[in-house]
Amino acid sequence: MVDQVRALLEPAEPPSHLRGRVGSVIAGAAGPARSGRTRWRLATVGAVATTGVLALLVSSVVSIGGDPPAATAQAAEILHRAADAARADQTPAPRPDEFVLTESKEYFPVVGQKDAGTSVTRSWMSVDGTHDGLIWTSDPAAGGRQRTVIPGCRGGRAAEWGPEGNLLNSTRPCTPAPAYLSGLPTDAAAMLTYLKGMSKDTEVSSEQTFANVGVLIRRGYLPAQSRAALYEAATKIPGVVASPTVTDAAGRAGTAVSLPGSIDRYDLIFDPQTYQFLSWQTVPVAADVGQQARHEVILNVTIVDRAGQTS
Repeated sequence: MVDQVRALLEPAEPPSHLRGRVGSVIAGAAGPARSGRTRWRLATVGAVATTGVLALLVSSVVSIGGDPPAATAQAAEILHRAADAARADQTPAPRPDEFVLTESKEYFPVVGQKDAGTSVTRSWMSVDGTHDGLIWTSDPAAGGRQRTVIPGCRGGRAAEWGPEGNLLNSTRPCTPAPAYLSGLPTDAAAMLTYLKGMSKDTEVSSEQTFANVGVLIRRGYLPAQSRAALYEAATKIPGVVASPTVTDAAGRAGTAVSLPGSIDRYDLIFDPQTYQFLSWQTVPVAADVGQQARHEVILNVTIVDRAGQTS
């Protein structure tokens, strides 16, 4: 058993038999949904190790050759299961003229108010970045909703916004911003380098790198292989731990991986059965009742034919 534990702790990532295998098929996991939604496979833990070995793994931190320890084994297990689920996604790539519809709800601190403010957002972003998109935001505190057209970038030019958010006849230089992020790395090491590069700093902290995981998830729709690489890259970030039982701001039960920072704790929350990404949140580390957590809950991600289409 000692030899077995040693073998399990040496690799930078948990061994394959602890990462779960693709098993029973279930509906409705992460990634865009179509009329025939892709069905996902649920990862299961191998039964090779004894109870004592598993207990030691859960409480251990992987450290190789004196380098800073990576994610704990329990956090890595959650992220590897999420990666396995992502790889099982057989959803075909969207057409360039389609749109990624993302429905989300944000909960945010309000100065002088005990309860958090809320805002519901629907965004229709062009798959190839050349078609006009749309963002619809409902802000109860502001007493209404805002509708903003996101001009597509065609021929290196895009329409300019007027002072009221309307589009003018004049144009500005632009570069297309595709909602389908097809050019991202597909292996963990390259993705980790990409995450660090997002901060544009010479020295990038683990906290910044982990926060960039959430930024990238919210930036657009990642193809299955890039999504898997993203979750596996997070296993290599020092200080990432598991928070097995959480409830997100929408009241959904989840399992989370977290990185406590100097000011906030960053949480990425997954469905405990499908390992679909549910939401992210930042929670103040200091126990100050005057501080509130910030949450963003992903309600739905769907591929649609046109901006403004909801089904």
